[in-house]
Amino acid sequence: MEFAVSSFSLELPTDFEDYEWILESKGWFSEARIVVAERRYQINFYDLARHTQAIEGEFERGPIFFEPNLVIAPSVTRAHMERAAEELVQSGQILSLVAE
Repeated sequence: MEFAVSSFSLELPTDFEDYEWILESKGWFSEARIVVAERRYQINFYDLARHTQAIEGEFERGPIFFEPNLVIAPSVTRAHMERAAEELVQSGQILSLVAE
């Protein structure tokens, strides 16, 4: 199944712009959703530094790290999340994600 790029949207909370700068500094956001062909995917966005910290923390508590629908972006900003969503759809990798 292929998706046309024009047929997807990235959903963010309506007040996202009010706290986007905080998310960029935290390097993590899990309230984004990609909607494509009537399927919704909740995405967990991380930047590389924050994700490395998350993995290290999980290994201190147990033997594995797992997180569904994980996307690593250069920075957790609207622009980087939009580019990541577009890449997921264009490349067909969206099909590897778990829908809600």
